[in-house]
Amino acid sequence: MGKSESRRTRLQAIMHRLSGGETLRAEDLASEFGVSQRSIYRDMDTLKANGMPIVATQGQGYRAAAVITLPPLHLSEQELEALHLGLLAVAASADETLQVAAQSVSEKLDAALPTDALMSDQALSPYPFQQSSAALRHLATVRSAIKSRQRLRVALMSGTRQDIRPLKLDFWGRAWIVSGYGEQAQGFVSLPVDALESATVLPGLFVAEDGKDLHAMHNAPITSLR
Repeated sequence: MGKSESRRTRLQAIMHRLSGGETLRAEDLASEFGVSQRSIYRDMDTLKANGMPIVATQGQGYRAAAVITLPPLHLSEQELEALHLGLLAVAASADETLQVAAQSVSEKLDAALPTDALMSDQALSPYPFQQSSAALRHLATVRSAIKSRQRLRVALMSGTRQDIRPLKLDFWGRAWIVSGYGEQAQGFVSLPVDALESATVLPGLFVAEDGKDLHAMHNAPITSLR
């Protein structure tokens, strides 16, 4: 684990515990994480600079001055998609503390979502922001290709290559899944947008063909690519 990743993990742990109402002493945190107290002081300064209401009391430690509790919210699928897209944008930023905060908000959303709104472990990366910048980079290309009926040449980070006729883009709780007809697979395929290494629009348009269109896909087996 690199230094930046280690600090990000530490900041996230401190945020969670402060948000839970704990009072934390710098010396205890330094011992727990194996860093100097000076590092903990810098962590607290970073969190405070990014808006976390931290109060330091001599002889007691650090605590959150207030935790904002929102009333129950009823979100549509489109509103949830917009919220997660915003979190992806924050996670792709260079601000380490905001990355940690975005991860924390995503976990709280997942905890509140009904189980049928989440994907299975086999279909969803356990760390939603792992490829956040890739998801943002390719989402517009995929949407545009579906709308204009253009084929895509996609390369996944696993090394898989496929030319697809993109037919549908679904949002499954935390991830965007593009489905379509795979030319090499000679059948319908689906893949997570955040697993894409590249997505290139190919020249020319495709036309709806029996056995290769959206109607046929609804009644056919679909191979999941990762």
